[in-house]
Amino acid sequence: MNIILSEMRMILLTLNDAFEAFIYSRILADLSPKTIRCYRDFVSPFVIYTGSSLEIENLNKDMINNYIMTLYARPLSKTSKATYIRHLKTCLRWLENTYKLDIDVSSIRIPRTFKKMIHVYSNDEILYIFQSIRTSSSWMTARNKAIIALMLDSGLRQGEVCSLLHKDIHYKDSIIKICGKGNKERVVPLGTITAIYLKEYFKLCPFDSIYAFVGKKGLPLTCDAIKHLVHKLAEQLPFEFSSHKLRHNFATNYCLDQYNKYGHMDVYRLMVLMGHEDIETTRRYLHMANRIIATQTNISHIDSILTKNF
Repeated sequence: MNIILSEMRMILLTLNDAFEAFIYSRILADLSPKTIRCYRDFVSPFVIYTGSSLEIENLNKDMINNYIMTLYARPLSKTSKATYIRHLKTCLRWLENTYKLDIDVSSIRIPRTFKKMIHVYSNDEILYIFQSIRTSSSWMTARNKAIIALMLDSGLRQGEVCSLLHKDIHYKDSIIKICGKGNKERVVPLGTITAIYLKEYFKLCPFDSIYAFVGKKGLPLTCDAIKHLVHKLAEQLPFEFSSHKLRHNFATNYCLDQYNKYGHMDVYRLMVLMGHEDIETTRRYLHMANRIIATQTNISHIDSILTKNF
């Protein structure tokens, strides 16, 4: 009897109902609001295309393939297409397992994307970045320098900067406790200069708050405010600049510093510092650092042999 009722409930369940159940499962998994929003943005077009009132048991592989073909036909970048398909595949895998659907999700291929080489800022470029941080308010200038320093020297994400609390900055131990994606805590290093920027900002800031960074009215700083700060700064700089690039530079420079100091790079330690869940995400920085090391050493065996003939 219970099996029959379960089957009847599934027959009456629509694709839209199932999608909302998937979203609810992500919320219960304590994913960030931003991640939940991404699933809505990238999967809901599939629900609309396939038919939100479609009974979930009628969903089949042809419907999925037809939708993916429409993505390929759209004037989207390879990266955008891969993002849509990656989020869709995660959702479909959950539907497949939850409702015992025969849709062969494992056969869905996410297109390979071109990985641009990470631009590592030179010393002069880093000086240029900090020299370009100017506002009409001395305390906001100090705040902005502290924010950029944290992203560049400690690898913080925008959301992690916004949620950073006063009590989690430990000057004596030169560390910062971060609450990252999925409310997972990690500890990152606090550099001497970054600590100086932070102390200067706290000294000048006219507001008291449990949050490290506040806006003009003393309220906790938002991600939109940081995006605006980064955008305004990018307009002044003669090279590409973004908060992601600051974080990328932290990771790549960490690898380079490890190599120069110890002769090797600890990718697992970097994975922890970055707050990554997938080691492959971290390996990208390892590969980038290896490329830089290869170009810097510039060792040619035949140069020493054949140079005298030229």
